Amino acid sequence: MTITEVQAREHYSSVQRTARRLVGNRADADDIAQEALLRAIVYVRDGRQVENWQAYLNRIVRNVIADDYARRKRQGPVVDLDDVQGSLGVPPNQYQRHRLHEMQDAMDALPEQQHDVVQMIAVDGLSYRAAAERLGVPVGTVMSRLYRGREALKLSMDEVAAPEIVAAAA
Repeated sequence: MTITEVQAREHYSSVQRTARRLVGNRADADDIAQEALLRAIVYVRDGRQVENWQAYLNRIVRNVIADDYARRKRQGPVVDLDDVQGSLGVPPNQYQRHRLHEMQDAMDALPEQQHDVVQMIAVDGLSYRAAAERLGVPVGTVMSRLYRGREALKLSMDEVAAPEIVAAAA
């Protein structure tokens, strides 16, 4: 038995009521009812027979709702672009680059002995022993120069950051 236009119109209001009862939204119920009738028409065009149209259409309505729920769950929540537009941009990296330049300036301002030790250990990744051998000094001297160099860098970077902190607090 194939569905005719008259039968489709006859069952549409019932299908629509079932969909509205299940989803609670008239606009969504209309979409679901149309999809259910479309699936039924495709089913019978493929040569299949339907004995009880009402029961069959109600089952399709439930399947359409389940398919829509699964699709929405896969896609995630719908977000309005206007609500998130401000958070989509990538922040500029000028601050990090500026701080890197400040660090380089602070390194360049260190006394040569401290600069060499900080460069070898903190930047190049040498061990204390390897740096001591390269410089021809005891390991304790390397440790002392590294400590003094790091402290000088901290002090220098704190002095540079202080105006920024005051400006941010204001």
